[in-house]
Amino acid sequence: MRTRPDLQARIAGLLYMLVIGASVFALVATSGLIAPGDATRTAANITASEQLFRYAFAANLLACVAYVAVVAILYEVLRPAGRALSVTAAFIGLAGCAVSGAGMSNQIAALGFLGDASAQSGFAAQQLHFLARASLRQSGLANSIALVFFGFYCLLLASLVFRSRFLPRILSVALTIAGLGWVIGSFSGFVAPSLGLASYLLPISGLGELLFTLWLLVMGVNADKWRAQASRI
Repeated sequence: MRTRPDLQARIAGLLYMLVIGASVFALVATSGLIAPGDATRTAANITASEQLFRYAFAANLLACVAYVAVVAILYEVLRPAGRALSVTAAFIGLAGCAVSGAGMSNQIAALGFLGDASAQSGFAAQQLHFLARASLRQSGLANSIALVFFGFYCLLLASLVFRSRFLPRILSVALTIAGLGWVIGSFSGFVAPSLGLASYLLPISGLGELLFTLWLLVMGVNADKWRAQASRI
């Protein structure tokens, strides 16, 4: 069967767009529910908008599954640019998905503390609110850790794109910006949260990934150049 790298690239772009869309929806949906430093208000907001909170969780889960597929497809698409590098990138990308997926259990656990009668027995309401808020904080921490993996994944993708002959090298610049933003923004949140770098860098990172995604979705890859480079490995 004849390989269709252009089709594979467009499928990866479509799934990547699904990841971005679902993630943005989840972020916007939950941002108004979380009250920084106020566990009781956060609990009240989530209880009042439980269905929206569940939709946000489902969107994040869908994004995680779609990202696994993106990593797998991009491994195949970018393999001609460097087999070993492409394998390494895929493993790091999948590790990020694993961390992100594991952290989501804390997000849905918050609902258990707020709505499960069996979980509430023996605890005061304020204690349950604190436990729910702590679960959400753990979920956010796991997401920040996952972004470090995704940052390095973007940097490896940038290297592969730069070495490829079937994608424009300018995309490697967008991916490098995205990767550095994820890595620096996340690490700064761990070691120097008072700087607030994440709030400035992470949106820029998202834009870099969006540009790469749109190119894959609209333009794909140069199939003839892909096959020519693939024939050399």
